[in-house]
Amino acid sequence: MKRNFINQEELSDKFWNIEYTGKVQKISFGKTGTKGRETEKEFADEKDCIKESEKLIAQKIKKGYTEIQENDEIPQKAELSDNEKADIYFWEAIEKSNKFKKAHWSEYDIDEHIENLTDHLSKFGKERMILFEKTLQEKLSELYTAEIAELSIILECDFKKEDGVYVFDDYLSDDGFIYFRCWLILKGKEFFEDIKADIQSFVGGKYSFNIGDCWAEGLLYVADDAYAQNHDDEEAIIKDTVYELYPENDYDGMERSMEREPKGGADLHKMYPKLVEEIAALRTN
Repeated sequence: MKRNFINQEELSDKFWNIEYTGKVQKISFGKTGTKGRETEKEFADEKDCIKESEKLIAQKIKKGYTEIQENDEIPQKAELSDNEKADIYFWEAIEKSNKFKKAHWSEYDIDEHIENLTDHLSKFGKERMILFEKTLQEKLSELYTAEIAELSIILECDFKKEDGVYVFDDYLSDDGFIYFRCWLILKGKEFFEDIKADIQSFVGGKYSFNIGDCWAEGLLYVADDAYAQNHDDEEAIIKDTVYELYPENDYDGMERSMEREPKGGADLHKMYPKLVEEIAALRTN
């Protein structure tokens, strides 16, 4: 049996083919458009060969490979823009440095995640660090919305219950709101997109986080700290470079504005009943 696969997701443009007959398994793989490399393995019997080959196929499909017919022409991969590449690099760094993705939320350590992220970025050159910082500032700006501010209030601000309605103190500091958005970003791309679309996805059953520590200030300094690991006497050079090249990305500037004023008080319970009730119950336990 022979089966052919390609992976053209994000930055990938690879093929992987497998052929197994009797006890012999042959695999070819590499960048599309090239001959690639070949391996051959002989198993003890045909049953083991089939079992291991099907296991490899399942793993490849899980990693994003799709099957094509043997005589099908491999489509030419569309060239990604610089912004698309930067976005991929950014989320790849966030997620690869998170060693707690499959662990219980109580095991997650913000400081360790940020330390791992700094180490990950330090392996790349200055250009990649600038792209990371630029993208971080863009993501922080994307989260500068009334809905995300209301999520911050629900998760962090003092509240009381009056006549069955939760009433929130709606004080939100500028710095605290930045650190909160950093915390959201560290949760990864899928969560970022979901929470941007609807803050009530926070309690949809898909995610579970420690809401007792919702600040991740250290994310703001990751790119500069990564650069400093390999360069002496360079303070904030990455952040300063991004400010010079992309002044419009300033997530902390005075020109920022939301589409509307965030709500507070009793309005939040009316707007987001399930979210407020579940978070209030967690915070009072």
